[in-house]
Amino acid sequence: WLRVAGSKVPSRQTGLSALVGLHCQRRGHGDDADAGLPRGATAEDPAENEKRDNAVVLVKRLPEDYIENTLMPHLESQLLDSIHVYTPAELCQIARTYSKQEIRQAPLCQKLSDTIKFRMDGFEAVDIVDVLAPMFLMVPQDDELFEVLEQRIYKKLDDFTALNFMGIVRIYNKRASKHHELLQKVLPRLRELLGNYEAVELSEMLVSIAQSSEAATDMDILMILVPEIEKRYNEVSLVHAINNVWALTQLRMAHQGLLTRVAEDLSNTVRTKDLTPTYMARIAWVYRRCNAWDMVKDSMGPLIRATGAEFRPGDFARLAQSLPEERQLLTRLADLLRFNLQEMGRKDFLLYFLGCVHGEVLEDRPIDNEEPGEITAACLDYIREEQDNFKRDEVQKIVYLLHFAPKYQHLVDDLPMSWKETKQETLDFIQAKGS
Repeated sequence: WLRVAGSKVPSRQTGLSALVGLHCQRRGHGDDADAGLPRGATAEDPAENEKRDNAVVLVKRLPEDYIENTLMPHLESQLLDSIHVYTPAELCQIARTYSKQEIRQAPLCQKLSDTIKFRMDGFEAVDIVDVLAPMFLMVPQDDELFEVLEQRIYKKLDDFTALNFMGIVRIYNKRASKHHELLQKVLPRLRELLGNYEAVELSEMLVSIAQSSEAATDMDILMILVPEIEKRYNEVSLVHAINNVWALTQLRMAHQGLLTRVAEDLSNTVRTKDLTPTYMARIAWVYRRCNAWDMVKDSMGPLIRATGAEFRPGDFARLAQSLPEERQLLTRLADLLRFNLQEMGRKDFLLYFLGCVHGEVLEDRPIDNEEPGEITAACLDYIREEQDNFKRDEVQKIVYLLHFAPKYQHLVDDLPMSWKETKQETLDFIQAKGS
């Protein structure tokens, strides 16, 4: 399913290697021990072996555009001529590899589509799953291809797994036309198969969907998956239950039933005694985003205050975004983390700085010649010492953060002079976008 969803993308070089290897295998190259020898000679011929060992080999550097202007056009031409001899499994491999290329030839994409239609009777369930996403990338407008694949899915309905069905639904939901008949046959079968999975596995599926950038196309899947998760709530640990509501919140869904049940469990001190700061911050973020912080405020507030010394920069940043009104708590956490500031990497520092700005724990602007406060001074010292190590996008994030925090806009002027050009470009972009 993950491969169909497009989460596993090989590099271009890996794709080309696979394409070249498949083509050479079909052409009969690579395994012939006598390849490259004169007519009548064999690999065991001593005279020929001696000549070959003593031959001078001159290596010429390949031009930079060799792949684009020589290798790819040659492979595409050969595939156009011989694509009819490949098996369904090999056609799937070609489709997966070619779909990852930045530049594709429309005639080859269409020829591949036509060949798949012609060879459809030989496609098994695994082949259909493999070929759906690549062909959607290359020929999304080919209605006939997806109709043929749909008919083949009906014939192989019993051979698919639940994850296969999820991948199929995701691809067909991306198409302009809604395939109602397909959904009517696939979704009941998906519901039946999900009943065979462990409750923890269902939770992992939900979290995986929430991380996808195309989650908007997954509503049909969620309508089946979420009720199954709710029905089997008692089979998972509190951590998995928290992950479930966290994933749903990322999908902008406030599931009141699950939120209530998790809140009830959080009031049980036995179940919450081993909660880590990461999950405490996650709980605060979830319930604040769902406007339900009052459900867990009494149980989580004391727990967060008691474990403040264990919070990491990422947990602190999430807590500052969730509970900006808890100024005293956030200031204490910022002070504790400040002592480890010099050991932080840039990523941790950016998270710490984000929490300080969102929680408004940086000190007020100094008057006249007064020195800045301890937290502000520590952050500025870190920035000055590491100014040459910050990447351009990291500098832009700091400028954005300070510019859109009215209380701290003056700190933009205190950033290092070496950032002047990037800082000015960012401010100009913000101004142009705002106008």
